Amino acid sequence: MKVLLVSNQRPDANGVGNPIIVRMMKAMQTDERVDASFLPFANSLSSLMTIRKAAKHADVVHIHFGGLYALLVRLFLIRVRAVKFITFHGTDIHAKSISTTKGMLKKAKVKLNQYASFLSLPLFRRVGFVAEAMIPYVPASLRRREGGKFFVQKLGVDYALFRPMEKSASMRRLQLPDGHYILFSDINNTHIKRRDIAEKIVECMADGRRLLVMSGVSPDEVPHYINVCDFLLLTSDEEGSPNIVRECLAMNRPVFSVAVGDVEQQLKGLANSCIISREPQQAALQIAEHMALPYVDDTREKRRQMLDFNELNQSVIELYIKETNKVNV
Repeated sequence: MKVLLVSNQRPDANGVGNPIIVRMMKAMQTDERVDASFLPFANSLSSLMTIRKAAKHADVVHIHFGGLYALLVRLFLIRVRAVKFITFHGTDIHAKSISTTKGMLKKAKVKLNQYASFLSLPLFRRVGFVAEAMIPYVPASLRRREGGKFFVQKLGVDYALFRPMEKSASMRRLQLPDGHYILFSDINNTHIKRRDIAEKIVECMADGRRLLVMSGVSPDEVPHYINVCDFLLLTSDEEGSPNIVRECLAMNRPVFSVAVGDVEQQLKGLANSCIISREPQQAALQIAEHMALPYVDDTREKRRQMLDFNELNQSVIELYIKETNKVNV
C-alpha cells in the first residue's frame, strides 16, 4: 500500500519539511505493508502539481495540518482516486492563537484558516485530531454530520533518535558550560510560548538552574537540548498536543507544564512530572517538591506504547487498510 503524507511546512535547505511528519514517515516505512513517502507543500503551483502527480500513484493521501493550504491541496486532488485523510494539529481547528496574534490582517488569517478547516471536513474520508480535546471546537452541526469519520491520531517519538545518551557529550556538542539547565522550547520564538512566565518561575526557584531556550535549532539537535536539561518547563498560552512533551518523556525527563492543550492527559499518573500554576512563585514551589522526589517514572519504557511512533502508527495503518479495502470492494 502506497501512502503519501503531505504537510504545509516549507522544505529546508536539505529539502526536508516538517520533522515530525518525516519521523512519522520513517516509522511507517518499518511496516512491510506500507510504502510511505512525504511531500511538503511549498506554497507554489509547481508544488501542487508535484503533490497531485505523486497522489495519482498512491493508495492513500494523508494531509497534516488544516487551513487554506489543506483545502487548496484537497481541491487540487479532485478526480485522484487515492483515499484522502486529514489530521488537524491545533490552532487550525481551535484558532486560539487569535488572542495573542497582533494586527487585524493576521487575526483574519487565523480565522480564515479555521473556517477553511471546517469547510474541508466533508471532503475527506477520515478526519483525525491529534488530541480529543480539539473535537468540541468543530461546530455542532458538522460534528453531527461528519463525526462518524473522526479519529484521534496520537503523535509519537522516534525512539532511535530520542534515546538516553551521555550528558557530557551533549554538553560539548552544544558548547555549554557546566551547570544545571531547564529546557524551554520556543522553536519559532513566539509570544504564545510565554517565555516571560518561564523566566519568572526560574527566578523564583533561585537554585542555580538556568533556562536554556531552544529556538531555531535543527531537528537532530533537539535530543541534545533535552539531554543536557534537568526537566522541561512549558508555560504556553495555547498548544494542541505538544510533541516536545513526548520527546522529553521518551528520554526520561520530567515535565512541568501549565494546563494547556492535552498536556494534563499526557502527564496523568506520573510521579515526577505535574501540571503547575501560572503564578511563578507557586509554580516554583510545585517544581521544587517534585524534583526532591526520587525518579521512578521510567516513562521511556513504561509508556512506550503511548510514545513510540512505531507503536502508534499501527492504528493509523489499520485505518488506511480498512478504508482502501472499502473503496476497492
